[in-house]
Amino acid sequence: MSELSANHRLVSENGGRIDFVTHDGELLASVSVPPGLQFAGPYLDLCPDGAKVELSGGLVALKPRSRVTVQPYGAAAHDSGANPDYRPTSASRMEKEMRLTLNRMRAATSRVEAREKALAKIDRIPKAKPSEVIEEDIPKNPKKQAKTTGPGSDPVPENSGSEE
Repeated sequence: MSELSANHRLVSENGGRIDFVTHDGELLASVSVPPGLQFAGPYLDLCPDGAKVELSGGLVALKPRSRVTVQPYGAAAHDSGANPDYRPTSASRMEKEMRLTLNRMRAATSRVEAREKALAKIDRIPKAKPSEVIEEDIPKNPKKQAKTTGPGSDPVPENSGSEE
């Protein structure tokens, strides 16, 4: 039995033997196995290189259980289990809208912060002091002031008109 692995279990009622045999049939070693359930790993560690393992004396090797199995489901194997009548509630719709609004606000905030950082990196050019305001002389005789026809219009002299 050359396909024996360390994960196999050796079972016997009264014990048994493991024989290590060459390809020519020569017996290299024989190891006794106590009765009950035993792991094959420690016995396989004793096996010489190139030797085959043979079980005798009522000893049986059980294949280890696979950790991966396929569950037979039958006709319903491809059903998803989703409820076809499911309709999202208004709360879930409102939550989506709120998340969208929050994401937009975060994006706007990050853009503003990026602009602030960019502006902070720019060297500022000093501004010139404002020039002095030169005020016009106010005439002393208010009657001789020019008349205006309306707001924002050019002043009209007093003697304008039909007199020639």
